[in-house]
Amino acid sequence: TNTNQNAAFLRNPARDAYIAIDGCYSNPAGVGFMSQGWHLGFDIQSAYQKRTVETFFPYFQGGVVNGVENGLNQTKKFKGKATAPVIPSIDLARVGERWFATFHFGMSGGGGKCNFDDGLPSFESQVAMVPQLINILAPGAATGYAFDTHMQGRQYYFGGQFGVGYKISPNLSVSAGGRVVYADCNYYGYVRNISVKTAAGLIPAGKFFESQNMPHFAALAADRELNCDQTGWGFTPILGVDYKLGKLNLAAKYEFKTRLRLKNRSGENTSGLEEYDDGKKLAADIPAILTLGAKYDLKDYLRLSAGFHYYFDKQATQYASREEKLDGGGWEVLAGAEWDINDRVTVSAGWQTTNYGLGDNSRFISDISFVTNSNSVGLGARLKVSPRVALNVSYFKTIYTHYKREMADYNGIKETMGGMVTPLSQQLQAGAQQLQTIINNPQASEAERIVAQQQLGIISGALTAIQGVAAGLGAASTAGSDNFHRTNDVFGIGLEIDF
Repeated sequence: TNTNQNAAFLRNPARDAYIAIDGCYSNPAGVGFMSQGWHLGFDIQSAYQKRTVETFFPYFQGGVVNGVENGLNQTKKFKGKATAPVIPSIDLARVGERWFATFHFGMSGGGGKCNFDDGLPSFESQVAMVPQLINILAPGAATGYAFDTHMQGRQYYFGGQFGVGYKISPNLSVSAGGRVVYADCNYYGYVRNISVKTAAGLIPAGKFFESQNMPHFAALAADRELNCDQTGWGFTPILGVDYKLGKLNLAAKYEFKTRLRLKNRSGENTSGLEEYDDGKKLAADIPAILTLGAKYDLKDYLRLSAGFHYYFDKQATQYASREEKLDGGGWEVLAGAEWDINDRVTVSAGWQTTNYGLGDNSRFISDISFVTNSNSVGLGARLKVSPRVALNVSYFKTIYTHYKREMADYNGIKETMGGMVTPLSQQLQAGAQQLQTIINNPQASEAERIVAQQQLGIISGALTAIQGVAAGLGAASTAGSDNFHRTNDVFGIGLEIDF
């Protein structure tokens, strides 16, 4: 959910009770107190983010990723960069004597593309286990691994918001409307060319398994690809109220939960992540939001404002009931001040603290998508170019806290590996039964029975190896941790025109 919908927010995020054109989004009921006529706002924001996952996993030691050595490091940083150079938004209002109408278009969620050039820890941790599996079968045979990887994601949630309102009295105004949301996402990544370090050098993992008379294990080190587009529509009903009490203005807005289902179109998904299977529909509700705001005119030239946002995250259904892994809903507290230096120049600054209901060691977040608690500061100015035209310029900086998650079994890797080995075991057992049928068939030729007996011996060896892998994997320590961190800088410029 993005609340930074315009440059005015960036210079003072506590906009929930302001009466201005940006209120088409933040305070639609307050628009009724603007001067009669047409009002237009057009804004462009530029956002730059860095997302870092610092992961401890003991088996990273000795790895080579995209040609770069991990060395002896068991802790590794996975860095992602997200840029959105142009994030546009439009606000339009028509205010009459009592009735008024509002329109807003913006990026209500998502808003950019993030690239992890060296993949993600959840990817590499699985590759890092391949030498461990080999050493269970052939102790000391593998000393490390190498592979190529990349991951990128894109999320755009476009929101078109319409509303009408009525000024009941000179002090009270109400509004009702809704937002149409269109989600467009893509996830692309791969793990390729998995090799193992041996005394003879790097050997493709598949060929190594074959050299050890374990060709059935080659599938565990096969290339993996993900390329999935997700799209979906949703609708958000919105109610608002604004009440003026002398120099104090109070406002509230409630956005109902948006039921959203994303449909997958996967060109290829051999990642093993069922969430991205072709044709699958995923629950991805946008939570209901309650916003409360207050603005007080301390002087004719000085205004103070405050706000509170609550997100009903636990009531917003997610894929695999992920919302149940939250401790509670998210909330924000906002405060700001605005000072008119003269008739033409206004400066402002504000602060926002955001708290997500993650709890400890949250399974709600993942390295593909994560949030952490934060504090943000914004500052900027409004320049009155003419009696009917004004320009907003602003900067918004978010300082995120680090969030550390410790796991006794890193990302459930034992379960993941078991999920890969179990089907192989079942397949081999089925093959063994077929071969045994041939051997016991009196009508089979001697040559057929000899071949079947040879193949059965290979399968029996593989099944014994699988049992050894399962036992060794169960005894191995796969404890690990993720330390999540982000940075965010947003620049904004906006134009306001009264007709």
